[in-house]
Amino acid sequence: MVYYLILTAIPFAIVSAFCIHWFTISNEENPETRLQISRGVYLGFSFQVLVFAWLLFQMGHAKFVYPLYAITFSMLGDWFNLQFPLTKKYMKDPVLGGIFSFAIAQVFFILALHQLITWNELYSGIQPYLITIVLLVLPALIFYFRVYNKERSKWVMASAFIYGLVLCFFVSLCINAYFLYGGVWIYLAIGALFFLLSDAVMGETTINGTRHPKWEFQVPWVTYLIAQNLLLIGFFLLSHTRMMAH
Repeated sequence: MVYYLILTAIPFAIVSAFCIHWFTISNEENPETRLQISRGVYLGFSFQVLVFAWLLFQMGHAKFVYPLYAITFSMLGDWFNLQFPLTKKYMKDPVLGGIFSFAIAQVFFILALHQLITWNELYSGIQPYLITIVLLVLPALIFYFRVYNKERSKWVMASAFIYGLVLCFFVSLCINAYFLYGGVWIYLAIGALFFLLSDAVMGETTINGTRHPKWEFQVPWVTYLIAQNLLLIGFFLLSHTRMMAH
C-alpha cells in the first residue's frame, strides 16, 4: 500500500506544482522572458524527478539502476536545454549538449527495457516490425517538414535527427511490449508517447529556432514531467514482477 501511495502522490505533486507555476506566469507573453523567470524552477522540478527515481532505486535496488541513470542524464540535458548563462558562456549552442545527454538517457531506458524483455520475445510476428518502421519513418518525415532549419547549426540538426530515431525506437519498443503483454506495460507505452510529444513540440519550436509561441517551454516541460514519472512508475512495477519471476 505504501508503494502505491509513493507511486501516485509524488508524481501528482510534481506535475501539479508545475501547473501552478505555469498559471503564475500566464500573464507573461514573451517565451524568452518566461524562460528567464523559470530556469531555476524547471531545474528544481527535474531534480525532484531525480529524487523520485533515487527513492524507487532504494526500494528496488539493482533491478532499477538503469532508469536512475536515465533520469540522471535527463537532468543533465535539462541543464543544457534551459540555457543558463554559465552554460552559454562555454557553449555556443547549449541545446547540443542537451541532445547528447538525452540520447544517452534514451539508451539507458532501452537497456532498462531489455532487462525486462528480450528482442526475440518482443519481435515475434510482423506487427512489431511494422510498428517500429512506422515510428521511425513518420517522425523522420515530420523532422524534415517541421523541425529542419538549414540556417541552424548542422551539428544541432544532425544530432536532433539521430536522437529522434533513438527516441522513436524506444517508443516502438514500449508500444510493442504493451500490445504483447498489456497490464502495467501501459505505463511505459503512455510515458514513452508523452516523451515523444514533448520532444516533438520542442523540435518544431526551440530546435527549429523560428517558431516561438507563448507556451514554447511550458508544453514540452509538462508533457516531459508526465513522461518521466510514468516511465519510472512502469519500470518500477515491472522490475518487481517480471524480474522477480525470472
